Amino acid sequence: MLQEGEIERLGDHRTRKVNVRIVAATNEDLRQRVKEGRFRSDLYYRLNAYQVSIPPLRERKEDVSLLANRFLEKHSAVHAKKLRGFTDKAKRALLTYAWPGNVRELQNMVERGVILAPAGGRIEVEHLFTAPVGEQAREFGLDSAGGLDLQAGGSTVELCNAVFNGVLTLEQLESTLIETAVDKAHGNLSSAARMLGLTRPQLAYRLKRLHEADAQPDPA
Repeated sequence: MLQEGEIERLGDHRTRKVNVRIVAATNEDLRQRVKEGRFRSDLYYRLNAYQVSIPPLRERKEDVSLLANRFLEKHSAVHAKKLRGFTDKAKRALLTYAWPGNVRELQNMVERGVILAPAGGRIEVEHLFTAPVGEQAREFGLDSAGGLDLQAGGSTVELCNAVFNGVLTLEQLESTLIETAVDKAHGNLSSAARMLGLTRPQLAYRLKRLHEADAQPDPA
């Protein structure tokens, strides 16, 4: 049927022409499976007329925010709950997570966040991730000397690329650095300011500005 476009119905003796388009999908490397003898080569070459490769979600981070917002809209309607979106920290966690379960995992995670977040509030990191999974959602941060913590956020090149590619905005980067410094200083603003090379009033001003921005409703 794939080769000739003809079928013979069960119990019939007449060949019929069919005009159909076959669409097949897999998450396996079929070329490799053919080499291993685990997939028929004749079937592979008949199916593989035009191949569309869709990278895993971890390789197209620019789609994460769009999909997350769409799933938020969908599940907010399903659960009849009005929310104000994701916190900045939750957004960063979504962007840095590896997504082994791809889009389906993202959808389930957003639905969990909708269920757990308080009505009228924002979805926090703890609403999205269970404890073991949450450890895999990396944060960009500072070490105790005030430098970039490469273990927490990847290399400096990766950090720059995240900004250049639109995965991370400068505002989000500043917010992350400030939050991380305050956490490492256990809430001591003077110590956090020294880590960041700022005065305490400068840090206090930036914190106030970030909190005011976070309190603004999302445009959507």
